[in-house]
Amino acid sequence: MHNLFGALFVIFVTMAILASCSEIVMRVRLSRREPSRDKLLWWRRGGDEVSMVYQETFPASRLPIFRRIVFWSLLAFCSLVLLSTLAKRN
Repeated sequence: MHNLFGALFVIFVTMAILASCSEIVMRVRLSRREPSRDKLLWWRRGGDEVSMVYQETFPASRLPIFRRIVFWSLLAFCSLVLLSTLAKRN
């Protein structure tokens, strides 16, 4: 059972790193398309707003969908670990 959680942990850490990289890629691509002089505009905005604008600007890209999948998967995994830890105590 511990090996399963270890393998899932490694998979989810890898997914989180890839999601962070995709967030950076989205911000860089939006910054390059910004016509104004304020290129740091997309670095100050929240991740959900960046994801929404990125999906509107680049509709064929799957980066925003991947970001959401990783977020909800990590949330489910952490909940599963918490519940299994609480169940093991009783």
